[in-house]
Amino acid sequence: MKIKIWPLLFLIAFSIFLHPSCQDRLFDNPFDPEAGEIVFEVVSTILTPSYMPLSLTWDGSTIWNVDGYNETLYSLNRLSGAQVRALTSPLPATTGIAYDGQDLWVCSEFSVDVYKINLLNGMIQKRLNLQRGSFTAIEYALSSIWLADSQSNMILRVNPETAEIISSFPSPGVGVDGLAFDGNDFWTSDSATLTIYQVTTEGTVLRTFLSPGQSPRGLAFDGHFLWNVDGDRKIYQLRFQN
Repeated sequence: MKIKIWPLLFLIAFSIFLHPSCQDRLFDNPFDPEAGEIVFEVVSTILTPSYMPLSLTWDGSTIWNVDGYNETLYSLNRLSGAQVRALTSPLPATTGIAYDGQDLWVCSEFSVDVYKINLLNGMIQKRLNLQRGSFTAIEYALSSIWLADSQSNMILRVNPETAEIISSFPSPGVGVDGLAFDGNDFWTSDSATLTIYQVTTEGTVLRTFLSPGQSPRGLAFDGHFLWNVDGDRKIYQLRFQN
């Protein structure tokens, strides 16, 4: 009696692939079949209630996610994804959210106004008028507001008191869907190219990565990990190699 070897080998290989230790492997760019270098680890994944998840920010204890479908700002438990709080943004078509250590800032692709709002009740604290621009992402860093402007494809450094543009640098990709600062460098995401960039505060590209999902959007840094929300409503906790 002859035993067919290939079907048996296939079943063994498939069972190994399904083993939990393989499912928890380090992420190694599966969209690039020739990529062999392991560049970051997906530490955990949580789900967001946002129907159209866009920007992320970290407030020191929870992750905030913008829902572009209904202008809702969700505060989420970083371990479970459970909703802690929900606020309504004062801006239509809100695209970005940032935390300045006390309050939240929000921007929109269809408004030249940027608002600072109370973290607890959403009350407007300040309105800045930038005169022109179409803003897809926002971050607060180095005592400044940083805005990704899709009209110029630039990242603008803005004085949070006067709305004066202090400096700017070109976006590293086609556009910016997410913007985060890790204390030294910026991170941007580009859903058009499935790319996450690490860049200096002057705009020099340091490293590029393929995203963990197929529609990378908002980014946030919590002091230890980078978080990336994807269009599939998953928020990935990422650990990068130095």
